[in-house]
Amino acid sequence: MSEYSCNYYSDYTPRTEKSVSYALYLHRRELGRPRRKMMRIASTKLQLTNELIQLQQRRQWETAFDPEFDAEASSQQMSALDREREYIDRLRTNMQRQLEKQQKRKRKYLQEIGKLSY
Repeated sequence: MSEYSCNYYSDYTPRTEKSVSYALYLHRRELGRPRRKMMRIASTKLQLTNELIQLQQRRQWETAFDPEFDAEASSQQMSALDREREYIDRLRTNMQRQLEKQQKRKRKYLQEIGKLSY
């Protein structure tokens, strides 16, 4: 049974690391644009953070079955994951607020145009 688990995760981890690398590439590309859009940057940051959390969770699950398991290190990793999840929640909330502001500005602009055209 342990051989199946090892094979499963050895096949799965490189794909995850590639997706983390790609998410990092996308985020760096967005940061390097001359006219950066904050929502794009926030969405690539969100994607990158999600990928890193998934990778960390997978690694933590794998080490839980290690004979040299360190409970103190595991609790530190769990608290780090909790902080990262809180960060994601704040980032999503900020993105939602930003979208609402953009929609409000767009409605206001369209109303002003409508008033001028009469």
